[in-house]
Amino acid sequence: MKRAIALSVTLSFALSGLLMLPSCKTQDAPRPAPQAKGAPTQGHAASGAGVAPIDGAKFGKAIEPTTQFVALVDLHKDPKAYAGKRVRTRGEVVAVCQNAGCWADLRPEGDPKTVSVPTHVTMHDHAFLLPKTSKSKLAEIEGTIAVRELSQSECDHYNSEGASLTAGTPILNVDALGVILK
Repeated sequence: MKRAIALSVTLSFALSGLLMLPSCKTQDAPRPAPQAKGAPTQGHAASGAGVAPIDGAKFGKAIEPTTQFVALVDLHKDPKAYAGKRVRTRGEVVAVCQNAGCWADLRPEGDPKTVSVPTHVTMHDHAFLLPKTSKSKLAEIEGTIAVRELSQSECDHYNSEGASLTAGTPILNVDALGVILK
């Protein structure tokens, strides 16, 4: 009987701890909408609204071509300069949530090196999810930039789903409103 009570208390604490973690929905990612042809793919651009979005599978809200484009490599040079700003950027997906597709980690496109500040993309309010097979795809993202440190419990949560993040290390976070994958 004591063993059953102890197990019940342990499970209660474990479940209450899980409720405090950021939630990832456990449904499969929605199928992408049919894609329109014609938007040319462009390489790195420092900034400017004139850079056309890539053409591919669309998730979330439509990406606005008038939103300022900032190359991911340029965001990494001075991430605090863009904190709180809504921008478009693009990079290669190096990890994606294997539980639901509610986050992805990026590196600058064509850059095999690691960057000092990881780019962690979260899908705004879990309004949409990316396919779990998105790794190595090129992602164009529109969202709001934040620079912050993740807690140990956040890192444990994301790392259990496929990330490689370290608690206390600053990250460049993009709260994505829309994503295009190619």
